[in-house]
Amino acid sequence: MHIKIFAGAALATALITTAASAQMGASPKSWNGFYVGGQLGYSSDIKGSSKETVTFDRNLDGTYGDAFPNFAPGSCPGSAVNGTAAAGCFSDSRNGQWKVMAGYDMQFGEDRGLVVGGVIDAGKQYYVNYVSTFSTTPASYVFGARLKENGTARVRAGYSFPTGTLAYGTGGVAYGKINNFFLSTNTVNTRTESGTKEGRWGYVYGGGLEQKVGNFSVGFLYTYTSLKNDDYVVRLSGGPATSPFTAQNASGTDLRRSKDSFGFHSAVATVAWHF
Repeated sequence: MHIKIFAGAALATALITTAASAQMGASPKSWNGFYVGGQLGYSSDIKGSSKETVTFDRNLDGTYGDAFPNFAPGSCPGSAVNGTAAAGCFSDSRNGQWKVMAGYDMQFGEDRGLVVGGVIDAGKQYYVNYVSTFSTTPASYVFGARLKENGTARVRAGYSFPTGTLAYGTGGVAYGKINNFFLSTNTVNTRTESGTKEGRWGYVYGGGLEQKVGNFSVGFLYTYTSLKNDDYVVRLSGGPATSPFTAQNASGTDLRRSKDSFGFHSAVATVAWHF
């Protein structure tokens, strides 16, 4: 699925490049100057979360990874279908995103050569990532992270061809608002959440192709973004005297995701107006 999308986007960019080059004839306008534009595409984890688990700190010493025999082996990516491990999990969906952007480029050479610049973008993402685990009760325990907004500040550098095509790499800092949440079919124990702040910082890198068509440019951009997300913890406590969550510490057991970051891939189409 992902390969088809990336290949389709690359093919579309190649067709745009060919058509634009045929129409323009003379050397295209320089990439020098300011531009504004937008992005439209989708985000997905591409199953990077398939190795993620839910980990436990049963004695509340701050160290996770404690063995918990009351839980089924392993975890599954996605949200639990119901309270049994045998039912498995729903897969995370691939969701859309949109952004506005503004930037400035400098070109060294007339119709070809090095192009370097900077760009900022901001917009909405509609991506949710889950990981689930199951107790032998049976009951499900689901950690979810919903990306609400995302922005980046990046540098980009690449090569401009005589056809007005720019191939470039890009990287920089990223910021996002993540809503962490917890779902469980366990109605016996009390849950307490901590580390629920939404603002998260991280990094972004990727690359793209862009084609100049007069004062406009159209293109395709791929990026990978990783945001720090390591302080969300759920404590399960209370319940009956025989509760396994209070077996090693009367105050309960802490649960968290095994990964300390929220990562996602994005593939977007871009359009910009160059001043």
